Amino acid sequence: MSDRLNHHVLPHTAWFARGGGSNWHVMCETGRDPCGGRAMLHCETIRHDALGGEDRLAWINLARLSGLSSPLLHPDFACAVGRVREDVRFALYRDARGLAGVFAHHRRPGGFARPVGAAFSDVHAILTRPGLDVPASRLLQLAGLSRARFSAVHTGHDTPPDGMMSAGAAQACVLEGDPEALVERLRAAHPKRFKDLRRRLRRLEEDHGEIRLEAGADRSAFEQLITWKRAQYRQTGKHDVLAPRWAARLMTSLFDNRGGEVKGRLITFTAGGRLVAAEFGPEAQGCFHPWLAAYDPDMAGYSPGHLLVFQLVSQMGALGLTRYDMGPGHEDYKKYFANDLTPLHAGMARAPGLASSVRERAAGLVSSAASLGGERVSALAGRLHRRMDQIAAVETCARRRVMGITRAATQILASPGR
Repeated sequence: MSDRLNHHVLPHTAWFARGGGSNWHVMCETGRDPCGGRAMLHCETIRHDALGGEDRLAWINLARLSGLSSPLLHPDFACAVGRVREDVRFALYRDARGLAGVFAHHRRPGGFARPVGAAFSDVHAILTRPGLDVPASRLLQLAGLSRARFSAVHTGHDTPPDGMMSAGAAQACVLEGDPEALVERLRAAHPKRFKDLRRRLRRLEEDHGEIRLEAGADRSAFEQLITWKRAQYRQTGKHDVLAPRWAARLMTSLFDNRGGEVKGRLITFTAGGRLVAAEFGPEAQGCFHPWLAAYDPDMAGYSPGHLLVFQLVSQMGALGLTRYDMGPGHEDYKKYFANDLTPLHAGMARAPGLASSVRERAAGLVSSAASLGGERVSALAGRLHRRMDQIAAVETCARRRVMGITRAATQILASPGR
């Protein structure tokens, strides 16, 4: 299949591999370079602790050139995940000009890969230098991978690549110019909604005291947010993605990181000194991408989560933020604050070969069988598949994976309309 993840694809004429051990060294003729010679692309797969300073800076530049500002594409984020999970690998693609591409991933048995940080990687990409564009299938092949599953891949295209589907858009609020002008533009687009938010904000202050939004390092607030979020997972029947040890270690390490380019940012919203709501996630170079958002259930009548976002967007300049990335998803509140949309895609990219072909046909048969049961069965199968994929991404322990999938199947079949 031609699942090309970049623009202007160059002709692929040959490939071969050599080497062994933990690293793959693969050469690939991708076409002619600007000087008229053959452009040979080779791939080296390394662990996070083998990343050199020059490659790190080149990686940062590739992320910048992708057109999507996100801490999730930064090498320091990938290294943070690498310090808490053993299966993290970086595929570094090189040519005569230097680093030409990067794919940070979890390398699973059978050559299967997931983007680094799954299932917290709300946006990911195979980063490549503009003008050196190779099909994803070939890039996987060069890295010794058979296939890779993407849930929110940024390709630079509006149209999904072959074999993938739209995953919606990453929604963000981008600050350009005057912060007050930004809020006024959002208010003008949704006057009733912003009037209601201001009314709720006044009522919260009247009932409970002075309201404050702060970015800080209050560990008790951080731990309270984790507690609220895990309780929310239990109440909704969703899988607790914070339960695995590596996930807890990742959150804590980012929270404790005060000086790196990628650090955990905690935003707290209080009324009369009482913690009402909070958000936490990675931040880099003025872009904040919250992973966890929760509020005090006793304060639900004020819509405290929405009030936090309203206050945050209003104070982006003071907080040193230029982009508030809300990620993909259909949560209703996002449409009121988003002024920037980035199309994302989901699906499986496969390296050429018989094994991938067999798996692709098998997946097609399963999908066809589900469709024979009608719309309801297909919908249930789709929900279960998405839940299973999330569990498989976050759980590294086979026993916990089976337990999670069993629990999810039971919950979905018991509440088919949920």
